[in-house]
Amino acid sequence: MKRKAPPQSASPSKSKRAKDAQTPKPTAVAKAAAPTVSTAPQPSAKFSAEPLPPQLTGKFDIYSTGLSFLSSAYLPKGSKSPNFQAVYEKILFYQAKPDFTMRCALREEWQAQSTGGRLHCSTITNPIDDEPLDPLCIVGGKTKNSVNFDATECPHPSTVGNGWGYEARMEVGDGDEHGCKDGAVDLELFEGYWFLKVAYGPTLRRKRFGTGESYNGSFWAVRALKKDGVEVGIDAGDGMYTSTSSYDVALGDDDDDDDEFAGEGYGDSEGEEDSDDYESY
Repeated sequence: MKRKAPPQSASPSKSKRAKDAQTPKPTAVAKAAAPTVSTAPQPSAKFSAEPLPPQLTGKFDIYSTGLSFLSSAYLPKGSKSPNFQAVYEKILFYQAKPDFTMRCALREEWQAQSTGGRLHCSTITNPIDDEPLDPLCIVGGKTKNSVNFDATECPHPSTVGNGWGYEARMEVGDGDEHGCKDGAVDLELFEGYWFLKVAYGPTLRRKRFGTGESYNGSFWAVRALKKDGVEVGIDAGDGMYTSTSSYDVALGDDDDDDDEFAGEGYGDSEGEEDSDDYESY
């Protein structure tokens, strides 16, 4: 995820198209990047040196870059330079509804060495009842001097300049987390890419829901709106998270088999393999 150069102002208003944006399938990352002034397309984001900020925390509203009203604002027809100010203002227009593709909340993990939290997306669903799969946990998030986006992760023209990056891992959690910690940075525009692979356990496979699902997409994100000084959005959890969970109770199953949902991470910037804790196909 990269944080773009902070725009100056925006005028909120209303509409409903952001929620209707479908999350692209197949392929989990939670990558993002920071302030930028460059205009040349650079899928691989290597940032100029500048001090890393404290760990990224707070609540965010996320918008798919596939939304036509954002892509047209980002790079108007005939333009060679992205207009981040226009993207930011357009997002705030829909955020005031509130409309969004996804929501995210991040809090500091133990000893403030990384961040974790939750992601909520209405198109990532439980195959039995079509309800959103929850919680989707974000773990091990860290700010970095560089974040790599390959060609698949940057289907739209992307620019990278001075700034910092953020990477984290996503997994399906156990639904027992509570609490959050709010951030307090204003007027930031983030651009990034995410990928989540959910592997179904034996019960769902036997019920012919298949082996699992993959979800991915590029996005824009802004800080959540505040009401009475408090950020509006989902709960970031309390960090009491255990990788790989049994979902029979949550799914309403009567049998004794476990329905394990395992979210496969994207690996780190050095290309390490996903954790053995994840269930593979």
